[in-house]
Amino acid sequence: MAEEQINDAEGHEPENQATPKASRGSFKLLGAVVGLITLGSTLAVVAMPEKAARKSFQGPAMHNFFEKDIVGNPLDDNFSRYLKFSPSCSYFAYDIAYPSSRIADEHYEKSLRQAMMYTISRFRIDEVMAAASRETFAAALEEVAEPVLFPVHLGETPTPYDADPMSGLRLGDSQDLHGTFRGAFHEHVLKVDARRKTLQLDGGPQIEFGGAEHDVLVEAEDGTKIYVNVATLDDSFEGEVNVGVMGRIRRMFTGDIIAQ
Repeated sequence: MAEEQINDAEGHEPENQATPKASRGSFKLLGAVVGLITLGSTLAVVAMPEKAARKSFQGPAMHNFFEKDIVGNPLDDNFSRYLKFSPSCSYFAYDIAYPSSRIADEHYEKSLRQAMMYTISRFRIDEVMAAASRETFAAALEEVAEPVLFPVHLGETPTPYDADPMSGLRLGDSQDLHGTFRGAFHEHVLKVDARRKTLQLDGGPQIEFGGAEHDVLVEAEDGTKIYVNVATLDDSFEGEVNVGVMGRIRRMFTGDIIAQ
């Protein structure tokens, strides 16, 4: 009997007890609070800027350097013999179609053939043909090919020789032969102050210039170098310009090599 009384007390409300009614003022206050919370959440979503997507290399993809085989003279017999092969590579790039734009550049194939023929002239046939040393030869080809396939750009330019449309800067005359900076384009900046006539590559030393130079040397923190032409710099420009390469070679392939 006592157990039945406990269950009734916990599970049923007394029949004659009146339930208090909420006032209209309480409902209005509650509605206002809910409305403010909803509005605040909406504004927070609208006001929060979208995080810009970080640009990164895509790939890997494949690239054939030439339509026809390259022929070069190795060290053997006073350079009287030759090697013939068709080099290719796998690569990463911001735009997988980028190598196609390099092929369209009239300087590309000539520069690449010259660089690879010079590399061939540093090896002997047995060093190239032996499986144990083939990777050394491929690495040497990659070292000279990558700066030609993926040259440094200064600003958003269709070719590495064009002037940056924002600042007017372009790469200097010595860049192709002596430039050593190989940072990824969207990860590095050249800080420019045309009024104070200073340049700075990332956290490297600040360089002063006169204003008409075609070959200002600018170094990064690690000592790698770029050369900058400031002759066409906008006199009022102050800001940062992206600088660097648009891709990298992943691996070099020589294919079948014919020695004669």
